[in-house]
Amino acid sequence: MKTDSKMISNLFFKLLPVQIMLVAIGSINSLIDGAIAGNYIGPIAMAMIGLYAPAIKIIETINGVLLGGSQILCGQFLGKNQIDRTRSVFSLDMTVLILLSVVLTVMCVSMPHLIAGMLGADIETKQGLSAYILGMAPGILPWIMTMQLTAFLQIEQQQNRIYAGMAVMAVVNLGLDYLLICVLHMGMLGLGLATSVSYWAVFFVMGSYYFTKKATIKYRRQGIVWSDIKDILKIGFPGAIVTFCLAVRGIILNALLLHYAGNDGVSALSALNTCGGLLFAISAGLAAATRLLVSIYIGEEDRASLIAVMRTALVKGVAMVCAAAVLVFVLARPISGIFFDDPASNVYRLTVLLFRIYPFCMPLSAITVIMINYFQSSSRMKIVHVLSFMDGVAGTVLSSLILAPIMGAVGIWIAHVLNGVYAIIAVVVYAYIVNIRFPVTLEKLLAIPDDFGVAEDQRLDISIHNEKEVTDTAQLVMEFCRKVGIDAKHAMYAGLCMEEMAGNIVEHGFPDGKRHLVDVRVVNRADGLLLRIKDDCRAFDPNEKLAMIDPEDVTHNIGLRMVQRFAKEMSYSNVLGLNVLTILL
Repeated sequence: MKTDSKMISNLFFKLLPVQIMLVAIGSINSLIDGAIAGNYIGPIAMAMIGLYAPAIKIIETINGVLLGGSQILCGQFLGKNQIDRTRSVFSLDMTVLILLSVVLTVMCVSMPHLIAGMLGADIETKQGLSAYILGMAPGILPWIMTMQLTAFLQIEQQQNRIYAGMAVMAVVNLGLDYLLICVLHMGMLGLGLATSVSYWAVFFVMGSYYFTKKATIKYRRQGIVWSDIKDILKIGFPGAIVTFCLAVRGIILNALLLHYAGNDGVSALSALNTCGGLLFAISAGLAAATRLLVSIYIGEEDRASLIAVMRTALVKGVAMVCAAAVLVFVLARPISGIFFDDPASNVYRLTVLLFRIYPFCMPLSAITVIMINYFQSSSRMKIVHVLSFMDGVAGTVLSSLILAPIMGAVGIWIAHVLNGVYAIIAVVVYAYIVNIRFPVTLEKLLAIPDDFGVAEDQRLDISIHNEKEVTDTAQLVMEFCRKVGIDAKHAMYAGLCMEEMAGNIVEHGFPDGKRHLVDVRVVNRADGLLLRIKDDCRAFDPNEKLAMIDPEDVTHNIGLRMVQRFAKEMSYSNVLGLNVLTILL
């Protein structure tokens, strides 16, 4: 028997919907704003939204540094079953974010005209863009906090609260867009204010959970380890470089489009950016799920599970992106019609062409961001820097500089596809350099160091699917112990502990009618024999059960008492819906 990748695949696709929603959170508002702006304010409004897009990317970069760093660090602590350290990182993350959000809000309120000029606004768009920046400013704090809370709420298994928040946000934004723009005629200022209020609405829905007793990861200022900020920034910065590069790319592409295609080109690209979060949501969701799971399995030093996660992301995940790309290609005209209602206009023609060309880069982009997040989680920052710069700015901009003078806006559309090709080539070249040969397997493409993980002869991985396999597992554990030099008595203790704990899971967790499995890992370490049992049944903390047992009553829970007596350490956590019990004998 060996580790069952079914559990990993199930966990990955359990995480994915919420990760997609996390990315789509801003895109829902963007799509609503774009539709209202394009049809009720005019096509020039789409150009203003497009000019503001790089500012969004800059804010997302700041958020991405802290979210990426804290999520990976939390994943590694969860992989080691260190819940207190996870809470500390969460509290530190929230504190820093609040301070930065206040600074950004003050800047946008005090100097909207200066920021509009820096974003490339001309005489025709500067006034409207300044009003939009002013309206968006009050929403910066709840927007950033909501993106962070969505990631942590998933760890808390609060998906329904996330979905409820999304629904509230969409309803509030749509209602206020109609009131402030269509009824009160507040223009771009109203468009920004409607979005800001909707962010506050979703923030209150999600954030209220952390004032309940149910929350496991709570804000505790006294428990913050301030030195962790160095690790958060060190880990999170490389992955966020790509977002900053996208901001720089947006400014450059807007300038090229204004020169070679006018405001129509900027408006068409703005339509793509407005839908971009939704189009990119699956890819970004895949990357986020990959980042969280990879960081956990790196913390566990689990090579086989690491490969299984990447296989799921790059095969099943990218297949989903391909299906979405086909849908976008087919629906290019209806999507364009959401923003521009005149099929005879030049801006409509350019938008349709963009939505026909862009799908070809979607699978390539998905592979790139998955690999960037994998390399980031495994602390290989040089290739992260290279891929982030190449994917974020260099590939598209260099190709655009060559093609735009020849083909106009269409050349810039094609440059997006070429950018994906360059990034994939870079990944393969990196793997070739590390392996000193062409990577013909997924493991070689991932370039996993040979010394990563526990040696095969020092570990045992087993999956239990039924009651009979519990007894078989106990026998395999005893045989493994003898092979690594553990005496017969302690080998028997290890087998009994594994049989007791796994047996309890099968007896009490399996009869609910659902398909379950128990994932077992045994590791021979210098400080003792490590038993790790992971299952997807209902939560059960043996430490809590032991604390409730009357010490004078020796007739109850004999098995748990036995395990407690043999164990040097025993810790439990519920990570992403999985029970993780670690016993050091």
